[in-house]
Amino acid sequence: MPATQSTLPARTPEQMADEFRRLAAEWRQQSAHLSNSMQMAMLPQYQRIIGMGPGVVGLILEDLERKPDFWFWALEHLTGEDPIPPEARGKVRQMADAWVRWGYDRGLLAGVGVHASA
Repeated sequence: MPATQSTLPARTPEQMADEFRRLAAEWRQQSAHLSNSMQMAMLPQYQRIIGMGPGVVGLILEDLERKPDFWFWALEHLTGEDPIPPEARGKVRQMADAWVRWGYDRGLLAGVGVHASA
């Protein structure tokens, strides 16, 4: 019988963070030569990160705050939200800032970051 979400052993936050970092590093390596964000989002590592479920949203936001990258499709899929204003579309830094503000507003990012009061 294939493993399902309910039959998989629960991961600790540390295990989830380690898995996210590993998959994100692999994804960045695989997507480095791609310019199409849809192709980036279809890479297996990106899809596996989405498959980790909503618990990974905070990790993605922390990563996005450190280094803007194409996490927008994953965040929208995992949260059902899209905080990016129309005028920021296509501008990766502004798109990242919108998501980071969203994360602070919802308590998903802790501390006082550069973007917390933006």
